[in-house]
Amino acid sequence: MKRFTVALFMLAVLAGSFGAVWAQDDDTPEPCSAIQLPEMGEPEDLSGGELRPLTLFLGYIPNVQFAPLYVAAAKGYFAEAGVDVRFEYGDENIGLERIAAGELQFGVMGGEQVVLARARELPVVYVFEWYQRFAVGVVAPVDKGIVAPEDMAGRVIGIPGRYGASWTGFVALLNAVGMTEADLGGIEPIGFAATEAICAGRVDASVVYVSNEPEQIRKACSEVNVIPVADYADLVANGLVTGETTLAEEPELVRGMVWAFARGLADAIADPQEAYELSRAYVEALDEDDPLQHKVLENSIALWEADQIGYTDPASWTFTMQTLVDMDLLDAPTDLSGACTNVFLPPMEADE
Repeated sequence: MKRFTVALFMLAVLAGSFGAVWAQDDDTPEPCSAIQLPEMGEPEDLSGGELRPLTLFLGYIPNVQFAPLYVAAAKGYFAEAGVDVRFEYGDENIGLERIAAGELQFGVMGGEQVVLARARELPVVYVFEWYQRFAVGVVAPVDKGIVAPEDMAGRVIGIPGRYGASWTGFVALLNAVGMTEADLGGIEPIGFAATEAICAGRVDASVVYVSNEPEQIRKACSEVNVIPVADYADLVANGLVTGETTLAEEPELVRGMVWAFARGLADAIADPQEAYELSRAYVEALDEDDPLQHKVLENSIALWEADQIGYTDPASWTFTMQTLVDMDLLDAPTDLSGACTNVFLPPMEADE
């Protein structure tokens, strides 16, 4: 989804291996382990009262990939939690800084950005994992024969830049198969212009966001193969983030926002056509019947689905942090015990 971000930290050119391995010390608290709250029931339906205005920050532009949130707003799920949600779009890192400063209460952010923020002692907490699979991958025209990461050896790979989720995902992919930048034929920064670069033959393959950019390339010039990072590396992807103050002082508000998000997400997965139609009220350029955008929504749903939507795995936080250490974006491991939590999730429905 987040194509979509300006770096929290910019990388200099990396040389040598990314493959340093960090093992968690026995005394290091487990990620997501520190937040303890009294047991809370189902959020109270406050839709009959006066709704509280609330801004939810989204790190891109209005897009069908935000369909679950549009569904939650359109079907009154946020209103039932007592809030009148306004969506604000912009640079992810700016939103994260504003949440840390108390200027905003909620935003959708990438897990790797939360790790970097916690290392800077910014009081932000990840409370609902929306994307269960990291949205970055590598795309290549089928005639290039690149179907696995090892096939990138000696090839020129396009990247948006050496920053953000796309770069983190690419490094994790190389690490996962024991490759380094030195094994490639080169790295070409192309901004967010993978379609143009691929179709013009400037690069052999490109790092992309897998829900939309492969479809754009297929439409423009070529059938493609896609190598999802998530098939090789379990990085924490986009989710709902709040501040420590909001979590401590208004846990019921956090619970209400999480449950509203979860209901909108479940509905979007169950009925993509309805989700698409409801999204049109929030995405001005979304045509009634656009095959490309329908396919983008379908691809996105594949990244959202899970046995328990919203659950974040502590092991994936450890892995994400290790990747950032390998990249020298973190000098050393940081305490992530208070960075994330699953305490606000709705209970799983019993199988019939």
